[in-house]
Amino acid sequence: MSLNITYENFERLDPEVLNHLLTLEEQIFPKPLKKEKIIRELSTKHNPSIFIAFENEIPVGYKVGFERSSRIYYSWIGGVTPKFRDLGIASELMKLQHNFAAQQGYKVVCTQTDNSFQPMIILNLKSGFEIKGTIQSTGDSHVTIVMEKSL
Repeated sequence: MSLNITYENFERLDPEVLNHLLTLEEQIFPKPLKKEKIIRELSTKHNPSIFIAFENEIPVGYKVGFERSSRIYYSWIGGVTPKFRDLGIASELMKLQHNFAAQQGYKVVCTQTDNSFQPMIILNLKSGFEIKGTIQSTGDSHVTIVMEKSL
């Protein structure tokens, strides 16, 4: 497979970017985030970044984050479509996001991931994240892993 992957950082959520995010969410996750949730989160957060990977102008992966505090940047959502996994796209998106956060003066990137997303946990660990704790949902076996990385 000959790839021509390009990466763009969008600092605001316009209709085209929102459509890219919704399309990617539907292709990647069994329970994609709803349009209203994405709009609500990104319209109320400071210093958002939306990195999207394209293969011949078709979005194939993304990484979204925003400021949690003056020190902490939160890596909120992201993923790569199944056809384009294991090609280093997620790693490159993460690297771009972390470079952006460091350039903005943040000292830490934090994230949370579902225990069932083991490839994301492994990528985070390989990229320098440390597990800081877990969150157990009430009434079920759902576990969220809390991770942080110093920049």
